[in-house]
Amino acid sequence: MSPPPPPPGVRPFASTPALTPPSGSSELAVRLIQVMVAAAHADGTVDAQEERAVLDRLRGAELTQEEKMFLLNEMHQPKSLDELTAGISDPSVAKTMYMLAVAAIEIDTETERAWLNELAGQLGISREIQTFIEEQR
Repeated sequence: MSPPPPPPGVRPFASTPALTPPSGSSELAVRLIQVMVAAAHADGTVDAQEERAVLDRLRGAELTQEEKMFLLNEMHQPKSLDELTAGISDPSVAKTMYMLAVAAIEIDTETERAWLNELAGQLGISREIQTFIEEQR
């Protein structure tokens, strides 16, 4: 039996991930994890607080060993903005992605600010919505 198609608003990745997502994983769930990881890497390093923020968001989820291994691999191989945003056309998916990226980091460097601005731009999120999401942290 083939895997289900991706959720509406998400097309497959522009490139193949280094490690295949766990079987049964939703493309959207994988993409959301990847955006948090990439945000944590936005300034070039992942500090303990950023790593903890990503892991804390995922702690409530019951992950299989395969999923945990996939997550650990993703933590060390962040996706580019182009890979993360490829095929995202649903505004609610875009806003969720941006919200998770913001939640994963403390916006305390110009590099992180520029990365978030670029993410918002590629997702088609207006400056007003971007500011609103960031104020909800």
